[in-house]
Amino acid sequence: MNVIETQELRKVYRGRAVVDGLTLNVGAGEVFGFLGPNGAGKSTTVKMLLGLVLPSSGQVSVLGGSPADPAVRARLGFLPEQFRFQLWMTGEEFLKFHGRLAGMTASDLRVRVPQVLEEVGLGGRGGEQLGGYSKGMLQRCGLAGAILARPRLVFLDEPTSALDPIGRVEVREIIERLRGEGVAVFLNSHLLSEVEQVCDRVAF
Repeated sequence: MNVIETQELRKVYRGRAVVDGLTLNVGAGEVFGFLGPNGAGKSTTVKMLLGLVLPSSGQVSVLGGSPADPAVRARLGFLPEQFRFQLWMTGEEFLKFHGRLAGMTASDLRVRVPQVLEEVGLGGRGGEQLGGYSKGMLQRCGLAGAILARPRLVFLDEPTSALDPIGRVEVREIIERLRGEGVAVFLNSHLLSEVEQVCDRVAF
């Protein structure tokens, strides 16, 4: 089963096509790399796949339905490239807030929040304010938010951009663990070396 299918997907801004004729498919449990230089339309494509931007033409199916469907969105995880964090919150408060937005129960969050903090290398740091986190720690917290609600498909937009070499290895390990759990990952990047190491297939 494909978790993403597009046919001739197109997006026009101010008379200019930033995505033009994109046809691709991503299978369940697959790590799919989406490569291209800055300004190539990668982030616009991700926003169309998430239902945040409407395509000008073409067809898109995500998890067998429309990305505009709340039931589909509830099974998606997303880490944007430049996420604006609520810096007055602690890491735990941030995750609980986003977990509630995703429809998670308080009892599930009590178990799940410490789990994901540990998974991304922030175990024991959840009580600290995000304003005191380094860029790398913020990126890890954003990654924790993306996998918090146990999604079936995760979109990662330049997930290692603020990380040191050790952090990049840890992100690769998280991606491989998601693949092992049958979760599909759509990895948006301009780093060929990163994509080579973790992806099953790549689109340019």
